[in-house]
Amino acid sequence: MSLNKIHAEIIGEGKPVLFLPSADFTGNQGQQLADQLEEGYAVHLLDLPGLGQSDGIEKSISVKKLAEWVKSYADAQRLERLSIIGHSLGGLAAISFALHNPEKIDKLILLDAGHKALGTFPVSEFGVLGLVLPFISLVHRFFPAPTNGRLAKLFRSPNDTRELLHRFCETHQTDPNQYIKQMFDNMPTISDAAINLYMLYYRTNLPKLTHELKVSTLLIWADFAGIDEKEAIRSQKAAEAMHNEHVLLKKVSGTHFVQFREDTHQYIAAYLKRNASYA
Repeated sequence: MSLNKIHAEIIGEGKPVLFLPSADFTGNQGQQLADQLEEGYAVHLLDLPGLGQSDGIEKSISVKKLAEWVKSYADAQRLERLSIIGHSLGGLAAISFALHNPEKIDKLILLDAGHKALGTFPVSEFGVLGLVLPFISLVHRFFPAPTNGRLAKLFRSPNDTRELLHRFCETHQTDPNQYIKQMFDNMPTISDAAINLYMLYYRTNLPKLTHELKVSTLLIWADFAGIDEKEAIRSQKAAEAMHNEHVLLKKVSGTHFVQFREDTHQYIAAYLKRNASYA
């Protein structure tokens, strides 16, 4: 369904849970999580602005504007109080909403998001473009429209996803189950407006925002052990530096896409049902 230019698929009935995906993918990235949850939840799988069937946020975009974007959907759906799950870039949207609307949050769940800064040259997140992102970011501040158009062409095209799927499974050491295949089958075209969101993600100090959270938060982070030792060390240090009484950290083995792991599903199910005693 589409509502107020925000596209979402709603799975199940019950307490509302919003799922916000990572960059380059649509809301159906959360399909497996939605299917794994027990009855009693309505999981809203949202396409992020400018990706999939959701309209982009034109011109400048800020953490506050991103929070307002999520709130506009919650208001349209008449969701007074909700839980929200965000992965990677979707984690930024989830954190933004929680910071500006804490009274609406029941539980906040971050999937490998919020504990680590991207760094100046985020090659692991943006590929070789990460090497020139400082320059691109500077140019984008002064000339956003023409920069968006050029950058959108540089990001990967979803026309042929077979090779992308193969590389994904190889990199993340996972089998291509039906949910991962579906995720790649539904890869969106990167719109010009989506670049505004990507630039916000690059410029935002996510750990700083996470330290400011005052809502009940579960942060599930990937250890990268035996896969990428440099990233494993960086992830461990980031987790150790996260000191917020409202944030509960849980480590899972593997890489960035923790939502496809069984232990992640178990942590989420338990946390959504939790009382203050959960640990």
